[in-house]
Amino acid sequence: MANADGPLLAPADALAALLDGGRAPTRADTPRRIRLDPGYTVEIPAPRVLARVFAGPTLAAGHDLYADGGAIVRRRAGETRDPGPENFAVLADELRAALDVLPDRVDAGRPYVDLRKYLLDGDPRELAAYLLDTLRAVRVAAPRWRPKVERRERSAPLTATERQRVSRERRRAAEVESARVWLSTWREDADPGERVTATELYAQAAADIGDWVETYQDDPESWTECEAEEGFPAVPAVPGPRTFYAVADDALNGRRIGTGNVRYYLAPAIAAELHDLADDMHAREGLNAA
Repeated sequence: MANADGPLLAPADALAALLDGGRAPTRADTPRRIRLDPGYTVEIPAPRVLARVFAGPTLAAGHDLYADGGAIVRRRAGETRDPGPENFAVLADELRAALDVLPDRVDAGRPYVDLRKYLLDGDPRELAAYLLDTLRAVRVAAPRWRPKVERRERSAPLTATERQRVSRERRRAAEVESARVWLSTWREDADPGERVTATELYAQAAADIGDWVETYQDDPESWTECEAEEGFPAVPAVPGPRTFYAVADDALNGRRIGTGNVRYYLAPAIAAELHDLADDMHAREGLNAA
């Protein structure tokens, strides 16, 4: 405990160094004069003074002590857990126990001597209230508890080249997802006898996905609801031909070459029917051979 005008003092030494009476710097620091039943008057430190020179340092010994709202919170020194709230009744018992073992001192001032007398002859209820006032003063003077907030290290800002790369990657991801969703719908709706050239399929996809983009831009919130309910892409984007064909080749098992080297796609349902037809033809050939 640092004395206002001197070096660091132990709590008992700081309490013994308090001077008799006199004018206190503030009304809150003015000693209390109490007449006891044995017929004599004692002058004890004001609760705020006792909190500053003795109670606070004593209760904080070996602990980290803070105020948190209307509570006093403590944890053992060196612990990393958040401090827990202390029961004021328990703290009052701890403070009383520390005061009870104060020894006789010939160098002590009247506040120290009279406080020891008050512990012996004072009214128990008034003494309990005095200790409670002292604990409130400890809480007021204690540092505020503020949980540590982990600071996230800020990453270095992206360069213009990096921003362009990220933008391209996001755009391509949106194009791929839009093509995948559109092709999935086309496969489900394709007529059993339908086949379509690659350029025609891309033109259909580009037109439909273009409508998606307009709807998304006009009302993003409504689009989000549709996306959640019907499986539309989160952010639609019209894919370029190369991106679309790459997705379509994977979804539709590649492109076939027709008359004049025109490449077309065959709906998977048709491919399955042709496979079944081939099986039937092979079976008939086997029967005929038999």
